[in-house]
Amino acid sequence: MRDKPLDQSGKSTPTIDIYVSTQAKKVTPMLQRLPWSLSFLSIADYDQNPPARAILIIAPDQLQERLKHNTKKQMQQCVILLWLSKKQDVARELLDHPGVLGIINKNINQDALHTLIKSSIQLLRQFENINSAEVLERVLEVGRALSAEKDLDTLLGLILTHARRITGADGSSIYTLDKSGKLYFRLWQNTSTDTRSQAQKTLVGEHSIASYVCNTGELLNIDNAYNIPKDAPYHFNPASDRSLGYHTLSMLTLPLKDKNDKVVGVLQLINRKTDHNTILKTMTDFGRKVLPFDEQSQQIALALAGQAGVAIENGLLYADIENLFEGFIKASVLAIEARDPSTAGHSFRVAEYTENLARAVDHNDSRIHKNILFNTEQMREIRYAALLHDFGKVGVRENVLVKAKKLHPQRLELLQQRFCYARACIERDAFRKILTLQSEGNPGDKEFSRERKIIEDTLNGECNRLQNYLRMVLTANEPTVSYEEIEHQLNELTEYTFPDETGETTTLLHDFEFADLSLSKGSLNPSEREEIESHVSHTFAFLQLIPWTSNLSMLPDIAHAHHEKLDGSGYPRGIVAEEIPVQSKIMTITDIYDALTAGDRPYKKALPMEKAVDILSMEAKAGKIDKDLLKVFIESKSFQIEPAAH
Repeated sequence: MRDKPLDQSGKSTPTIDIYVSTQAKKVTPMLQRLPWSLSFLSIADYDQNPPARAILIIAPDQLQERLKHNTKKQMQQCVILLWLSKKQDVARELLDHPGVLGIINKNINQDALHTLIKSSIQLLRQFENINSAEVLERVLEVGRALSAEKDLDTLLGLILTHARRITGADGSSIYTLDKSGKLYFRLWQNTSTDTRSQAQKTLVGEHSIASYVCNTGELLNIDNAYNIPKDAPYHFNPASDRSLGYHTLSMLTLPLKDKNDKVVGVLQLINRKTDHNTILKTMTDFGRKVLPFDEQSQQIALALAGQAGVAIENGLLYADIENLFEGFIKASVLAIEARDPSTAGHSFRVAEYTENLARAVDHNDSRIHKNILFNTEQMREIRYAALLHDFGKVGVRENVLVKAKKLHPQRLELLQQRFCYARACIERDAFRKILTLQSEGNPGDKEFSRERKIIEDTLNGECNRLQNYLRMVLTANEPTVSYEEIEHQLNELTEYTFPDETGETTTLLHDFEFADLSLSKGSLNPSEREEIESHVSHTFAFLQLIPWTSNLSMLPDIAHAHHEKLDGSGYPRGIVAEEIPVQSKIMTITDIYDALTAGDRPYKKALPMEKAVDILSMEAKAGKIDKDLLKVFIESKSFQIEPAAH
């Protein structure tokens, strides 16, 4: 049963589809004399496109055959009248079928046929009432589903899908308003063209149907988009129809409103069909199988729109909260990285590498990784953990955090001043000796000249020696210079002494300075390295203070383990592979990679990608990082990211 297009009075007249078997064609003239609006189709039409509800006049053998091939659901709301062309026995299972209402033969009179068709129509209406209850339940189910979805793009797609299914629409589009009040096209779906758009944001023209509904806040029900009056305040754009080979007829466009009755978007339904499963291919299909949106469809769509509007409002609010939180995280990371400009951008790059690798692992079908799956919320959790993995550096002293050389700048400056002091003391001692020589001898004697030259040569030698020692100290101060390279000169310097202003013997290099300069690699001594490594514990302590939602509850643990190694040689807890979350294993690889390849830092040069991968491979071979995750990292090229400003 379906509706014809609206008549002159604006009312729709019910049309009943009757599918008549070829053998029963004789009864068609009698059916045409009945007082209802009837549409006659063949059983072949039914087979090609089974409707949800219809009247079938069919021979027993034909029904038997269709019951074998059609599902019970396909025929459960059809009224069946068996056509007997001759006296014959009918199988008990056919007579017991719930859809069989009666039997017709060539001898049936007009009154009996009238009664049978009337009863059939009444039964169809009962089916409609049952269907209405089912639709209501589906609307409630949709409402529950929409309220559970937080991602806005996914939510918009759900609204379109459910709206099409409930109303029988072939196509659907959705629009949303931004904060400035501009309407944007976001998504569309169409069953017959089997196409869907990706999430987008395209500004809508002010004279479009969607803009009109948005501005007025009232729904618009159009029977034929190509018959809109020219003086109407809205217009239909047929460009999409032309590009898709489609033909839009009926359109139902509704405002989506929030709890305060404010429009937040627009839902547009296109081409209500005689049956939800119908595929519209030809102009004949569009002419025969597309219906106007009736009152029931309109009410259902309004109910759905009400729930969808609130869901969109909540989705937008959730997105705003997420953006706010992400902004806070980024601002926090920038503030921390500002304390050490040489590592600026590290956390953002690690977050991108980590997301890339997590996504690659999620899509990897190998036996090892097939059970590792990350949903959208887990991916967000991984991203936040990567962004915040070094947040604990806020608890590390700045002079340790930014230490670029083995000696702190202030320490080096004091040591350089000590060299100057030593030179001054040595020069003063030499000048005293020359004055003593002058007071005790004759400045014109050759012996005097010889003694003075010895003093001056000794002075020059000591000054040169100090200068060489200072150059050696500056070389040893570089974090890339190993102790083995300067061991002899450094040990020699520790034994060097000079007389101070009181005449006491003084060493040039203190023990703690020697300890720092003799570091085998890097710029940090053991106590400073321990302080730097404590940033992981500080990060965990800080992140634990935040009341994370359940979908982000693992974030502190993921960040806490990003410096752990599979063999237990990592820090701060020294846990082994089984105790380390896979998300942390992923971040360990990306964190090391960025530390190796990042732009030149004062204490090291950036390594090329190939060299960094070699070092990671050695770490994997030594059992310190996950070799399988590293393989995915390399094969998926997860290290390829676009430079970005934060």
